[in-house]
Amino acid sequence: MKEKIINWIKKQVKQARAKGIVLGLSGGVDSSVVAALAKEAVGKKRVLALILPCHSQIQDLKDARLVANKLKVKIKMIDLSSIYDTLIGILPKAGSLAKANLKPRLRMSVLYYFANKLNYLVCGTGNKSELMVGYFCYDENTRALTKEGLKPYKELKAGDIVFSLDSRTGHVVERPIAEKFVFDYNGKMMSYGGRNSEIDLMVTPNHRVLLDKDGFRFCRVDRLPRRQTPMPIPKAWKGIQEPPSVFKFDNGRMGVNARHFPPMLTKDFLYVLGLYIGDGHAQLSSVRQFVKEPHNETRRRDTKTGRFINKDMPATLNEYAGYRTWFALPKNDLARSKLIAVLKKNNIIWGETPTQIWVYGKPFYQAMIKCGSSAHTKCIPSEILNYSDRYLEIILNGLMDSDGTAKGIYYTVSKKLAEQIVELGCKLGKNITLRNRPARTATRKDGVKIYCSKSYEISIYGNGRHWLNGAKFKRINYRGKVWCPDVPGAHNLLVERNGRFIFCGNTKHGDGATDILPIGDLLKKQVRALAKELGIPGRIITKPPTAGLWSGQTDEGEMGMTYPELDDILERLENKRKQIIPKEKVNKVKNMIKGSEHKRQGPKIRYI
Repeated sequence: MKEKIINWIKKQVKQARAKGIVLGLSGGVDSSVVAALAKEAVGKKRVLALILPCHSQIQDLKDARLVANKLKVKIKMIDLSSIYDTLIGILPKAGSLAKANLKPRLRMSVLYYFANKLNYLVCGTGNKSELMVGYFCYDENTRALTKEGLKPYKELKAGDIVFSLDSRTGHVVERPIAEKFVFDYNGKMMSYGGRNSEIDLMVTPNHRVLLDKDGFRFCRVDRLPRRQTPMPIPKAWKGIQEPPSVFKFDNGRMGVNARHFPPMLTKDFLYVLGLYIGDGHAQLSSVRQFVKEPHNETRRRDTKTGRFINKDMPATLNEYAGYRTWFALPKNDLARSKLIAVLKKNNIIWGETPTQIWVYGKPFYQAMIKCGSSAHTKCIPSEILNYSDRYLEIILNGLMDSDGTAKGIYYTVSKKLAEQIVELGCKLGKNITLRNRPARTATRKDGVKIYCSKSYEISIYGNGRHWLNGAKFKRINYRGKVWCPDVPGAHNLLVERNGRFIFCGNTKHGDGATDILPIGDLLKKQVRALAKELGIPGRIITKPPTAGLWSGQTDEGEMGMTYPELDDILERLENKRKQIIPKEKVNKVKNMIKGSEHKRQGPKIRYI
C-alpha cells in the first residue's frame, strides 16, 4: 500500500509539472502520515510543512514540530489567531459552528498562497472515514448553460450566471459561479445514457448527482441504488420581475399624421412577440412620395368653409422612412387567425396578403425589432426571461404556433434563440433536448431542391422525470481534462452533453480544498497502521483526533462514537454486510453520510 501511494504522488507531481508539495501539519496522525509519504515521494527538500495555529493547543504545535524534525522536512509556522480575531470582529455575529469553520478556510488560503508562490501542489490530509460522514467532475464534452448561452469549460469563468435548482423549494434559481476548477485526469469515468436515451452524463465516480427521492438529495454516482431513481424536474419559475398588465408602445414625438398605437394587453403583446420571433420580419425602407406645397400667392380662402383653396401648386418629391412589420402566415395557418383576432382586440390597424400579415408604424416596428430583424439574429429580450411562468408560457405558445410542431419541436437557425428556448423551457419545468441539424439540400413535393442552412431542433416535452439506474452505466477509461465549478448556495447547475440537459452537482470548495489527496481512500484504522509502518511516533498515532475547532473539541466527541466503530459501520455499509452494531448508531452514520454529501470534495484520490 505504501509504495503504491508514494508512486502515485510522484506521478501527480510530475503531471502537474510542480516543483514540490506543501501541506498543513497539525500534529495529528493523518497529516503526519501524508508528510512522511510526501517526503518519500519527492524528497525532504521539496516538501514544505506549514504549521498554522489558530488558537490551537500548545501540545498540537509541539507534536507538529516533533514530526517535522523527525522527517527533516522544511517547516514554517504562521499564527493565524490575530487574523481570525480581526475577521470575527468585522463579520456579522454568527453561531459557534460558523466561527469554527472559518479556521480551516483560513488555513486553506495560506496553503494555496505558498503553493502558487513556489509552484507546489497542495497535498490534502483527509482520509476516507472523514470524507464519507466532495472534486467531482465532468468530462470535456459537458457544457454549462449560462445567461449568455451554452459554454464549454474553456469559456466558463467566475461570475457567469448559471441555472441551479433550489433543493428546498424545487424552483429554478440563477446563481453566479464563484470559481472553476480544471484538472488532468487519467482513470475511470461513469457514463450514463446513450444515443436514444433522455440522459447523457459522463462524470468521475465520486460525482454527486441530484435525486428526487423522499426529497431532494445528493448521491455519488458510484453508490447509486440499482433500482431506478428519479432525477428532479423543476417547479414553475417564479420570476425575478413582473411586467405591467398593459404594454405601452413608444409613440414618442410623432407628428399629427403619424400612426399612434394604443396600449396593448401584455399577454397579447407577448403572444404576438412569439409569433414575430418565429415568423416575423421587420422592414425599414425608404419611401418617396410627391407632395404639393402651396405658395402664398396661389392660396385663397373659401368664404363658405373657411378653408384654403390651393391653385396651381407645384409638387415636390419627399423622402421619409417607412416602418413595416411582416408576419409570414399564409391563409391556411391557424396562427394567422389568432394574430388577426389579437390585433383587432387591441385596435391595431393591420393589412394582409395571401401569405402575410403586416403592421405599419414605427412604434410597433421598434417593439418587434428588439427580437432581431432576420432569422439568424432572432432572440428573446433578456428582461422577458425574468418574467414568471405564466408570461413565459404565453411567449412559448407564440413560438410554437409559428415555428413549432404538434409534437413539441421547435426549429430555428438562431443559436442564441435555441439556447434561450432551452432556458425558457427549463424555467417552465419542461424536459428539453437540443439537436444540431447540419446544412443540407432538401427536395420539395414539387421536385424543386432547396438549400437548408444549419439549424437547431429543440424538443420541449411534458414534465416527465428522468431516471437514473445504478445498474445501467458503463465504466469508461478516460484520459483528458475534467472540470467542475463552485456554485455557492445551490451546489448544482444545469449542464448539457450531446443535447441532453440535467441538473447535477458541483464541487463545493471549502476547508478540504486540495490538489491531491493521497490517503482519501483509507479508513482511519488503515491510516494508523500505515503510520506505524512509516515510523510516526506512537503518541501521535493514539492521540484523540481533533480539528481544533474549539477548546476541548474532538472528532469522536462530535460524532458520538469512536473511529473504530465508524470504520466498522462504513465497511459494512459499503460491502452490504449485515450490521451487528446497534441500529441507532448505524442510522446515525447513514444520516451523517447523507447530510454531508454536499460538502464532499474529490481532489485526485489514489483508490487502493
